[in-house]
Amino acid sequence: MSVRSPDALGQGDRAALPPAEYLLVMARAFGMLFVLAAALSVVIASALLDPSWGEGVRLAGRADAEVAAEAAGAVPRYVAPLPSPLTRGAFTPWRVGIQAGHWRIGDLPDEQYRLRGDTGAQWRSISEADVNLRIASDVADMLRRSGVAVDLLPATVPPGYDADAFVAIHADDGGGGSASGWKVSAPWRASVASRRLSASISLWYGRLSGLAEDRYGVTYNMRGYYGFSWNRFSHAVSPSTPAAIIETGFLTSADDRRVIVEDPDRAGRAIAWGVLSYLGERVTMRPRDLVPLSYGPMEVVADGALLRYLPEANERVAARLPAGTRVRPVNEQGGWIELIVWGNYRVFGWMPREDLREVPG
Repeated sequence: MSVRSPDALGQGDRAALPPAEYLLVMARAFGMLFVLAAALSVVIASALLDPSWGEGVRLAGRADAEVAAEAAGAVPRYVAPLPSPLTRGAFTPWRVGIQAGHWRIGDLPDEQYRLRGDTGAQWRSISEADVNLRIASDVADMLRRSGVAVDLLPATVPPGYDADAFVAIHADDGGGGSASGWKVSAPWRASVASRRLSASISLWYGRLSGLAEDRYGVTYNMRGYYGFSWNRFSHAVSPSTPAAIIETGFLTSADDRRVIVEDPDRAGRAIAWGVLSYLGERVTMRPRDLVPLSYGPMEVVADGALLRYLPEANERVAARLPAGTRVRPVNEQGGWIELIVWGNYRVFGWMPREDLREVPG
């Protein structure tokens, strides 16, 4: 593993590095062992002096649903066994899977044979697979230069793929319309870690790509991406692998092509910085943050309940649901429930907790 030392970084390089990447380089160069030893001594001393000290740490960063369930005396249900804790960064590098969407799609295994014909978007002679591969290669190169072990993956995901992060890179097709912009999504059943990975990539891609966000463009197919679907396919990420998918822009948009086709390094750099920033957070996460929670069914309480695209009272309305509509919750945040309408899975969004009630499974 080759890692740049601080002495090898010029002033311009240091200014260009995101905080997370610079910290990773510095930590490895000066020895993460001393950092870990100092942090451990603080934790032990704090715990000995104040037995209640760990309570705040224990709750920090946890899913709202998990905290609420424990407060009510319930036991949270995880969709898979919790993984063993891993120590990364000091002697073992982080491992990240970067998938170039649609690359070698014809090689998909038999269990995913229906997807073999999905070659992606096309604009004149430019294919989405080629665009994705160029950006994914740039992301992989940048991460490797920061000391991260990277698997550059084709359309086929290794069975039960286990890594510290998995990012699927795609480009969109506007169908001849004026659609433009990027979007990032975590899986339907997203762990705390997957949501943080998605948020970090969104933050940095929005800052560095120069492209507008397609704010309401996340689709059902993005959330249910086959590479996330460990409950359907063996060739998918493991339940404890944090995952996200990004549509870097529309291949059919001239504005978006200026970045994703003409300046792919820019798109790759933005994604790489998002991943590195996430890895800076990853060290604070516990095994339970890596596995999604399971939620029981619910139903809408009153007629005309508003389903919104995002968990804010002034956000755009996705649908109005009649009383008694059965829904499947997938996430909870700040008093809002993210849900899918039972039997019509293309209708999804967020609803206040008070507009719903639990029903028998």
